[in-house]
Amino acid sequence: MKKQMDESLGYQIHMVSHFLRNVYNERLGEYGLTHAQGKVIHILAREGEQPQVELQKRLHIKPSSMNGVVESLLKYERISKRPSEEDKRTKLITLTEAGMELHEMIVTTIKEIETEAFADLSQEEQQIMTSWLKKTQERIKSQTAGRENE
Repeated sequence: MKKQMDESLGYQIHMVSHFLRNVYNERLGEYGLTHAQGKVIHILAREGEQPQVELQKRLHIKPSSMNGVVESLLKYERISKRPSEEDKRTKLITLTEAGMELHEMIVTTIKEIETEAFADLSQEEQQIMTSWLKKTQERIKSQTAGRENE
């Protein structure tokens, strides 16, 4: 008997991701943020100033999508953008005080969402699932590495 698409592992992972993204966007939307904007703020809060192209790579999004995220964060003065002194084409993104104030709220909100979403899984099950998903992610990334810039 043929397996139904909605019984496949990939489909189930996709649906969990889809629902989580919707919840992230809904809850972070209360602060005028999307999940992608929250990830930019988190990276900058943890690691400091970053080239825009590096943020784009880490978010795995297209340049046009990254421009939208940056423009929205600039509009509300959550980040600042300046040209690099070494290469004027490179834009460096820095978190502002307003952005930094949002960081703790973002971390708290994400933790609350994940606690609620994974409440039925033990710590051990969560660790196993995280390990498995990281392995799968690395495998897929290595298989598609050459195709990202096509």
